[in-house]
Amino acid sequence: MTKTRDLRVLLATLLVLNVWSPCIAQSLPELIDSILISHPSVRSQRALGESAKEAVQGAEWQFYPTPSIGFEQVDASRLDPNYPSFGDKNVTTLRLQQPLWTGGRLTAGLDRAKAAVVASQATLDSVRQDLALRVVQFYADWLGALLKRQAYEKSLKAHRTLQDQINRRIAGGVSPQSDLTLLLGRAQQTEADLSTAQAQEQSALGRLSQLLGHSLQARDMAATLSTPQAIAASAQELLEQAQAQNPGVIKLQAQAQIAEAEVTSAKADLKPEVYLRAESQYGSYATPGTPTLNRYFVGFSSRFGAGLSTLSQVSGAEARYQAALADIDSTRLSLGEQIQSDYAQAATGQLRLMALQASLESADNITRAWNRQFVAGRKTWTDVMNAARELAQLEAQIGDAKAAQLLVTWRMAIVGRGVDDVLIAALSSGAVVATPSPVRMRAAEPDESVVTLAAGVETEIPLYAQGEADAILLRMAPSIDPLNFGVGVGASDITHPLKNSEGLW
Repeated sequence: MTKTRDLRVLLATLLVLNVWSPCIAQSLPELIDSILISHPSVRSQRALGESAKEAVQGAEWQFYPTPSIGFEQVDASRLDPNYPSFGDKNVTTLRLQQPLWTGGRLTAGLDRAKAAVVASQATLDSVRQDLALRVVQFYADWLGALLKRQAYEKSLKAHRTLQDQINRRIAGGVSPQSDLTLLLGRAQQTEADLSTAQAQEQSALGRLSQLLGHSLQARDMAATLSTPQAIAASAQELLEQAQAQNPGVIKLQAQAQIAEAEVTSAKADLKPEVYLRAESQYGSYATPGTPTLNRYFVGFSSRFGAGLSTLSQVSGAEARYQAALADIDSTRLSLGEQIQSDYAQAATGQLRLMALQASLESADNITRAWNRQFVAGRKTWTDVMNAARELAQLEAQIGDAKAAQLLVTWRMAIVGRGVDDVLIAALSSGAVVATPSPVRMRAAEPDESVVTLAAGVETEIPLYAQGEADAILLRMAPSIDPLNFGVGVGASDITHPLKNSEGLW
């Protein structure tokens, strides 16, 4: 609890100091922070938390004396010897009763109230975690659709370039009309894929806007794209951290404490309650004008209930306690399964992303080689079209892989380390990558050879070899650690004027 409170104080300080860039861009940490402040379910749970704290004060007051006031007026028969006609008609009694021993009932009530505060706070943390995970899910959906849209837009531009090429060949009598028909059909397929990606992008952005309660602009979000979280050194280390601070586990532990307090309270009903009572009586039914009468009592009372119902309540409370303990073990097992699964997905996902990036480089080389060989008559137009389609498919797969990697690493970090810890680290370090500006390139010759890449060397490579706007810039990272791939670590980074955010994180 203290660590969580300190983290929130630090997070609030970062918000006040405006650590991140003051631009209007909406990065993933900023979106998560926004929803944790404004969402109605968070406000509702905070109010319930205040109610639970008041219940603790109420339980503490049960240890204090209980005052009571009694006022009675009698209208008895004249023949009633207990209420003679000459006595007072009104009697007022002031009582103050202090429990001396309750068999543990009051202490159990206080323990239950304190455990309820912990459970309420854990519920709030669980709500915040669920909201953060929903934001991450919608953001990943939007990011994947954005990158696929950019890939298909790039592919359409390539098809337009190839269309100009085949039109010139048809006009020169070198290629048949069927080659143009094939190209137009492939372009229509790409347009359909582009429409699907655009719909997915708008849908994800709409769901994210609805969740946040305000409209989001795609250009603001695309200005700074968030990066995946760094993968922990080991799954076991992350699991131990998750089990120690996971709100679901903490909530169940608090519920087990509540059930244990209910067992103690139910057993206390089998024991007598010893009390001390002081009374002051004003007036007397028997003697008029009697001065104030003060009395002191020591007694005990029982709370057995009807029949053997108290024993049944004890048995029921003990069963609920055992069920709560079993729920804790079950949640820990589920948490372990989730951490292990996400950790494996994060590690293999990064390897897959690197493999796709290498395949993209090869496909780009093949596309340009096939284009040159088609001109030389050694490849068919179908080979050129297939190579262009494979290139677009690979870039779309890379977009999906990047989105999946962001999703799994952020989910693993939030579940394992907690929302506040992840947000503080992300906001203070600026875990986003700014969208690069289009790079000015020299015009590429149609028959330019592929340039051999060296680690750490920037090399210009033409894309489809038809002009300046078609060039790409490829950077090779000097070293790559696939298991610790996260903020600040990258593999082959490709940027393009039509897909500014396509660089590998």
